[in-house]
Amino acid sequence: MPALAQQSAEPLFRYRVQPGDTLSAMARDYFVNGDYRTVQQLNRVADPRRLPIGSFLMIPSRLLRIEPVDARITSYRGAVTVDGRPVALAQQVREGMRVETGANANVTVSLDDGSAISLPSQSRIRIARLRRILLTGSVDRNFVMEAGRSRSSVTPFKDPESNFRVTTPLSVSAVRGTDFRVALDDSGETALTEVVGGTVGVAKDEETDETGVGRGFGVAATPAGVQTPVPLLPPPMLKSMERTPTGVAISGEPVDGAAQYRIQLATDVAFRDVFEEVVSDKPNAGFALADGATFFVRLTAIAPTGMEGLPGTYAPGNRATP
Repeated sequence: MPALAQQSAEPLFRYRVQPGDTLSAMARDYFVNGDYRTVQQLNRVADPRRLPIGSFLMIPSRLLRIEPVDARITSYRGAVTVDGRPVALAQQVREGMRVETGANANVTVSLDDGSAISLPSQSRIRIARLRRILLTGSVDRNFVMEAGRSRSSVTPFKDPESNFRVTTPLSVSAVRGTDFRVALDDSGETALTEVVGGTVGVAKDEETDETGVGRGFGVAATPAGVQTPVPLLPPPMLKSMERTPTGVAISGEPVDGAAQYRIQLATDVAFRDVFEEVVSDKPNAGFALADGATFFVRLTAIAPTGMEGLPGTYAPGNRATP
């Protein structure tokens, strides 16, 4: 295979030429080992000192100089590990690391812009990319869902080259600022994306056209591709919350079409610090709590397909903003 064909088959970064750009200057400041000839050949640039302003250069990703983006463990409960070792609060996580939760555990990884990804129990992600590209200042964030579920809350960003992706073997869910969940079933044959806020683009892979999924909709991806988005079930209404000798009993209104319900307690309204969670056939659960405990309640209905609905979030005796 010719060298040019080999180069064009690797991951490429698309860069719009700015006034004053030259290949030699770009290579000096932003390329690994100052290699501009590969870019010159790939783009058939006749004169590396003269680049048409506004044109695009395709640059092999391996040539771009990068710096790590800060991400840390900001809350966790139960058995949580990073690369197989017990986690610590405020611990830094980096590219290549795996974060995993055991039974009755959860963890939240927060980024420096306020975005966060949270894992409930029996879930695992690999941090594939967590970097800033020095050439443009754009941020590349890619989390690979290997098991279980995740919920991402992404701070909107203005830079069109930045991204936040959660990928599975069956799908890529990309956003520019939203609240969404991604789940991979036990068989590995179905990946679900559920949009709580904003819009998510879901595709089979990074090279395939996206399907736009808006708030209140979810979409399944299978080996055959990304299916048509469907409405999520509405949030269950909180019917009662009663003190018990050991804690609190939560009861919600049933939702038509629901097969199961998820009931969570958290210390914060954003539900980044979940300390109790139950999945039940009915919208009811009891929790052991210390006297004077402060908490929020979240209820969601789960369809027979496994698609989880919109959340209803409540403070004790009061409805809070979802």
